[in-house]
Amino acid sequence: MHVGTKEWMGQFQKTVNNDQELNVIGKYFTTKFLWQIGPESYVIEVLEGKIKNIISNPTPLEPWKFAIRGTVDAWRKFTQPTPPPMYHELFAAMFQGNLQIDGDIKELMANLRAMTRLLDVTREVQLTVA
Repeated sequence: MHVGTKEWMGQFQKTVNNDQELNVIGKYFTTKFLWQIGPESYVIEVLEGKIKNIISNPTPLEPWKFAIRGTVDAWRKFTQPTPPPMYHELFAAMFQGNLQIDGDIKELMANLRAMTRLLDVTREVQLTVA
C-alpha cells in the first residue's frame, strides 16, 4: 500500500483520528488544506484535530487554505518510518525543493504544531499496513 492510494488515505484518516497526541494538541486545529501527491490531489478537512473528510481530486471550486505539494517519490521518502535526510520534516523538505507550500501560509503557521504531528502520523500508517 503506497501513500496516496485510496486504501492508504482511508487508513491515514483512521490513524490520525485515533492519535492521542492530536486529540490533545488539535483541539483548536480546524482547517482545510490541499495535499498533492504527484498527480493526485486531496482536500483534507480537519475539525478539532480530526480528519472529518477527504475529497479526492477536488474541483477548482473546492476551497482550501494552504497546499502542500510533492512528487510521489518525495512523499514515499517522507512517509518512511525513518525518512532519509531532508525528508524528515516539512520545512527541511521544502527548503531542499522536495516539497512545495503555497496558499495562506499564516493559516499553516497558526496550526504548525498540529500540522507537523498530522504529517508525522503518515509514518505510522506505513507501520500499521505493511
